[in-house]
Amino acid sequence: MQLTWLAPDERIEVKKFYRQYMPYARLLQKESLCVLTQADPSVARFGELTSSKIICSEIAASARIRPIGQLAILTGMLVHPDFRGQGVGHRLMRELESVLCDGNTYIFALAHLEQFYAQHGFCAVSSAPNDIQQLFLKYQGSDKELVLMGLAGAIER
Repeated sequence: MQLTWLAPDERIEVKKFYRQYMPYARLLQKESLCVLTQADPSVARFGELTSSKIICSEIAASARIRPIGQLAILTGMLVHPDFRGQGVGHRLMRELESVLCDGNTYIFALAHLEQFYAQHGFCAVSSAPNDIQQLFLKYQGSDKELVLMGLAGAIER
């Protein structure tokens, strides 16, 4: 599998992916968006995979990083149903470690995924900087139970 970061004008196939499996997700232009794609032997023979060659059916997982001032929220992490339970989500999180390592990243985790994110350095927090806290309160009102989590570096401030 290969991680690819997509420019805002290269997201048509990812929008289809989200529409199919996470229809409530709204992709924003300012977000960084990446996909983890299946290795296609025919592509490997002809060189490096580029974002223009990605098609919706090849996407195994995706995630977005939304900037909030000098902080960020990891959002929209989605693993294709055919790849769930095979470690693809963990693979995606490992691929994102270098981007998230500054400790300024938060996540609004579904309660049943709290342990998953804890394995990747996130911890439940009772509060966060105001911009993050206000956004969390807005999302928390939805029908899904969310847990505010931050990377260890973000919590130690």
